[in-house]
Amino acid sequence: MSKAHEKQEDIELNLTPMIDVVFNLIIFFMLVADLSQKDIELLQLPWSTQAQADTGREDLRIIINVVKAGKTNAERKAWRSGDPVLIKVKGDPVDLKTLTQRLLVFAERKRDTEHPMQPSEVFALIRCDEEIRWREVQWVMQACADPDVRIYKLQFATGKPREGAPQ
Repeated sequence: MSKAHEKQEDIELNLTPMIDVVFNLIIFFMLVADLSQKDIELLQLPWSTQAQADTGREDLRIIINVVKAGKTNAERKAWRSGDPVLIKVKGDPVDLKTLTQRLLVFAERKRDTEHPMQPSEVFALIRCDEEIRWREVQWVMQACADPDVRIYKLQFATGKPREGAPQ
């Protein structure tokens, strides 16, 4: 055998770097997919027979969740009407002052610079558990209507009527 033929037999393909890159991509996509769902809380939405599908642009929408207080599922199940609630934006609990500040920043990005006193083009989607009192949702609505924020449109998330629910 010639020396050139012997050298070709020694050449091997090392797949380790390619496998490392594939695993890094899988981890990256899993994290990105998880972060994209931080806006949505697991809730028992109030039901409605007159609801319409959301057709608004997602880049103009901010999602505000009003959830039962309590960090664990057991604490949330033991929640009673009248207990404190949490207001969450992008998965972060906020108080009303912080909510107003975040809404202002979001609204300012889409406000018409030629007509700064006009309401912003953005809208808020308010999602709350069906057991949350109206008073708690009212505070969120007032933050959206703040004279500095001026969010012109509010939407409320609802679910489909459950089996056996009165119509």
